[in-house]
Amino acid sequence: MRLDEVAAAIVAEVSPEEAEYFPAIAQAVRRDPARAFGPGRDEPLAFGLAEAVALLTPIVLGALSAAATNTLTTFVETATKGTSKRVWGFLRRKRAPEIAPPETVLDLTPEQVKEVTQAVERIAVSIGVEETVALRLRQALFGHLSGER
Repeated sequence: MRLDEVAAAIVAEVSPEEAEYFPAIAQAVRRDPARAFGPGRDEPLAFGLAEAVALLTPIVLGALSAAATNTLTTFVETATKGTSKRVWGFLRRKRAPEIAPPETVLDLTPEQVKEVTQAVERIAVSIGVEETVALRLRQALFGHLSGER
């Protein structure tokens, strides 16, 4: 499984309205990962969408990248520091998070899959994604990473 293939499939399943923007959002996140949680925002950047919404693409890309590079704990700590202002401050003091290239192959153990899915749900809720959507995101992620989908 390649990172962008999995991420795009998960976003399409959970948020079909965001799916058509996936390539543009993924490109923007890769170009400037720290902007995924911009200064003074309570939600991730909308990247030009008609209305500001809590996008799933940065969450999914960030978590999958962190899992692939064994930095999931750091990613979760950074992304769940409370308000995005504090996250932004944290990112400015430390090296910006890196998003793995789209062709990165994901080969996760069952334990890593469980850890990633739980982390993604926590991150989504912490930035304002509705709990039902965060749960669907967790379930879709588990299905794709475990090979059930």
